[in-house]
Amino acid sequence: MPEKTKRNEPVQKQKQNQNQKPKRVKFTHKYSTPILVVLCIILAVVSIIMVYLIRNHVAAKNGANEQLRLSAIAGFDCEYTEAQQLYPFQNGLLKVTNKRVAYLSISGNEIYSVDLEMSSPVCIKSGPYAMIADTAGFQCALFSEQGMEFSTHMTGKIGNLALAPSGLSALIIEEGDSFGCVYIMEKDGSFLANWSSYESGYPISLSFSPDESTLSVSMVDTDGSQMIPHVKQFSIPEDRTAARPSEKAFYSPLVTDSMPLLAYLSNERVAVAGISDVAIVGNGKCDLVSPAFPCVQSVHAFDGGYAVVFSDGVDQPLRLGVYNSNGGKIGEISLGNEVLGFDVSGSQALFAVDEKIMLIDLSAAKVSSTINVDEPVLRVSFFGSKNICVVTNAGVREITI
Repeated sequence: MPEKTKRNEPVQKQKQNQNQKPKRVKFTHKYSTPILVVLCIILAVVSIIMVYLIRNHVAAKNGANEQLRLSAIAGFDCEYTEAQQLYPFQNGLLKVTNKRVAYLSISGNEIYSVDLEMSSPVCIKSGPYAMIADTAGFQCALFSEQGMEFSTHMTGKIGNLALAPSGLSALIIEEGDSFGCVYIMEKDGSFLANWSSYESGYPISLSFSPDESTLSVSMVDTDGSQMIPHVKQFSIPEDRTAARPSEKAFYSPLVTDSMPLLAYLSNERVAVAGISDVAIVGNGKCDLVSPAFPCVQSVHAFDGGYAVVFSDGVDQPLRLGVYNSNGGKIGEISLGNEVLGFDVSGSQALFAVDEKIMLIDLSAAKVSSTINVDEPVLRVSFFGSKNICVVTNAGVREITI
């Protein structure tokens, strides 16, 4: 019997333990105070971070409003990929894609559109016309505010093009048995003249004189051990029903480099430029500008002369040298690090440089006004008599400068 009692003792103790209520665990002051302090510190840090982020976000939005949108007269927002396709033109914009060309109002409403398939379209403007050509193909088309004037396929791949304010156009096209062909068309697309280069080298660029009486073609001859530049000029008759364009003059600047940049000083004289050299040709003369420029980026014609964007070397700040029609220097202007867009009208020029847009009076080589822009500029253009159109990576703005 005693052994039986001993065996039952663990069972009785187990029942007693099950009948007992669990004891409550109480946080003592020793542990609760540190936990509360840590939680308060975390909340304070999060609050400070949120205030900092919100303040910077509001400041950024205010900056965009102050610099762009407060002075914007009209425009619209769009994605960067669409903005790349927009070209200011007349009272609106041309939207150029690989599949179609559309003319939009400054508010973004479509006025007309044309289906055109091009692999690598480029757009140039002159007066009331714009020409779009496929530099990886054969098609080109002329546009006005009213619609497409003509569309045509060339016999060779298009290399470069020029457009006059009357709609007269000239293209450089590939030709199997020559170095290249210059093809000239009327504004309705009808053939006017062509010229094939067999001995003078490759045509690389071309430009019409202001009165459209001369077409200058820049070429480069690579047959020898050095590159030799040439400029060939064609006379364009005013009455083209009675006469055709004819060869006018031929010049060879004494440098060993290609000179693809062309800018007319007057109807008779044109500046042709390469990496560092600038030559003035016309009236039977070919004169090199001295001293040469360290590094030429672009050349622009204006009423009364020409302007050269240059620097002292790669990755050096850009400057603008302004010269009259006789080649005399008017002045020089510091621009910045990168020219993002430009436009010239009369003697006035717009330059979008870095984060600013400069209005420059080229006749005096002076900056008339400057506005800051906090959106990267893709293109800039005079728009009407007092305003400008700015295409940024975020949309289109019509503003007063």
